Amino acid sequence: MTFFRRTLLLSSAFLMISACSPEPSSNTPTTTVEQAAPAASSRAFTEGSHYTVLANPVLEAAHQRYITEYFWLGCPHCQNFEPTLRNYLQANPDVVLVRKHPALGERWAFDASVFYALQQSGNEQLVEPLFELYRQTREQQNTMPDTQAINAFMEQHGLDPKQLTELAQSPAVRQAMEQANREMLDNRIQGVPSVVVKGKYLVNGDLPEDVKTAEDYYELLNYLQNKP
Repeated sequence: MTFFRRTLLLSSAFLMISACSPEPSSNTPTTTVEQAAPAASSRAFTEGSHYTVLANPVLEAAHQRYITEYFWLGCPHCQNFEPTLRNYLQANPDVVLVRKHPALGERWAFDASVFYALQQSGNEQLVEPLFELYRQTREQQNTMPDTQAINAFMEQHGLDPKQLTELAQSPAVRQAMEQANREMLDNRIQGVPSVVVKGKYLVNGDLPEDVKTAEDYYELLNYLQNKP
């Protein structure tokens, strides 16, 4: 039995949202990853220039300090952003990462079902090696993993592809994909990766010249974490 069936588009309305493209989207972080020493922000950042306040905040009642990442497993920018994100989280263990995977097309829906099956089965820690599988497949074969490769990945990590297939096709996973789409549409989030701090503050991708390094970017995240 193959692992996930390809899923139909959830709604044609969601096609209004831009997909990951060869160039970074307006919300794609463009910082470097060499520095990894986040600290409490000692300077102010400006709404409109550094961040945007969401019209429809998406709050996570279970968390006090958290960031939400809207991403696509097959997006090269999301793959490249992963080390920057991981460095920040390692230096700030009190910050929780909430991942949301939209389903903006047939391939996106397939990849979202893979992600949410892992998440809802308690295996979200496998997202990082799964990113690496997608990266290697893209670089070596100029394509993305097929169902056979996904099956092999799951078996390699001790998971039952048949069980995860059933979960991937469940109403709960479909609802999670629809919710991610709805949140992006309601807040005019037009690309991935997009980072939202505390459910309210969308980090702008086209940041001004005072945010040049990963350390600057981390300082911006900390500033927003401490903002009411």
